[in-house]
Amino acid sequence: MHEKAVLLEGFSQARQLLCQWHVITWLKKQAARLAPAQKKQVKGLRKALVYSRCLEEYHDAREALLHTLGADVEHPMYKFYLSNWDNTQDEWVSFKRGNIPHLGNNTNNRLECKWGEIKQVVEPHFTLDETISTLITLQRIAEDEYVAQYHEVGSRPDLGEDPELAGLGMQISEYAFRMVSEQHAFVVGSRADYEIDLSSPRKATISRPGTQSSHVVDTAVRFQLFAVICAVPVNFRCGFGSVY
Repeated sequence: MHEKAVLLEGFSQARQLLCQWHVITWLKKQAARLAPAQKKQVKGLRKALVYSRCLEEYHDAREALLHTLGADVEHPMYKFYLSNWDNTQDEWVSFKRGNIPHLGNNTNNRLECKWGEIKQVVEPHFTLDETISTLITLQRIAEDEYVAQYHEVGSRPDLGEDPELAGLGMQISEYAFRMVSEQHAFVVGSRADYEIDLSSPRKATISRPGTQSSHVVDTAVRFQLFAVICAVPVNFRCGFGSVY
């Protein structure tokens, strides 16, 4: 049984996402089998497919891929792409993942990422006892750094700020507040010009008049991530990197 099927069985209500870096890597490996001219063009289309900002951009990149493969719909790479990747866009294409609060850090392979960071501080010749002692020491250092950051004197939003932003600014970091405030100004500012379509069940489509760009949001998703993170013990949140 595939690991995705196991996850679906254990977490039937959860949404599965693929690591975009791994998708780009797969496309790179497939391009290695092509002729030199095709290889260069396909490599250029990798990020265009993965980081498409709307459906039109994705379709354009997919058509460009087909054109690069000689407009041959029976090409093995194109057939495999349609049957295994095109029908799972919600899991890896950027515009399908826009309602996920990742703050720009959208890496999914957290386990591999943490192992990679551990390998930077644990030498191959370490015994088991040395490895455990090193990890415990580093964990304590990480906890001390977290406590120091927690008690560090910070800043608060200007009292003249928007009430929504002022309330939010007391709960999130300065970096996250800056990102949210920029998006907030874009949405409610004097230059804001967009339309919202709520006619489809569990979907909200946001479009800008005069352009072909649109964005679809799954309104059934409940943003409970913050509550989940707050419930995690400090020891698990103070690892060897930031966990979002």
